[in-house]
Formats: sequence, C-alpha cells, structure tokens
Amino acid sequence: MEKVITLEKSCYVHLKAGGEICNRLAQGTRVWLIKSNGEWVKITWRNGKKKGWIQFARKKDGN
Repeated sequence: MEKVITLEKSCYVHLKAGGEICNRLAQGTRVWLIKSNGEWVKITWRNGKKKGWIQFARKKDGN
C-alpha cells in the first residue's frame, strides 16, 4: 500500500486494530500507510521508527 498522507486532524494510535491506545498524533503529521483492515489502517511515522493502527474514516460521496 505504501502511501504518504498528512493528517487533517489529530488522532489516537492503537497497538492493534481496536486495541489499547499507545500514542496520539497531532494535525499535520506525515504518516505512511502500510496496510488496511476494514476501517483500520496500519501506519508508520518518524521514518519507520514508530508503528500503530488508526481508525481511518474514508470520505463518502453524497450523491
């Protein structure tokens, strides 16, 4: 998947998808998307030193 995004709002990082919160990322942080599992996405930041899962809400078309 390997895609780089910048967070539009702050979010909590979990150890596992739906698991314990281990960190919090501020708005504007660049993260690399590794893989996805439903609405959960595994990410890495700080040049791969930190890893975790975030709940990533994808935008839906209102048509």
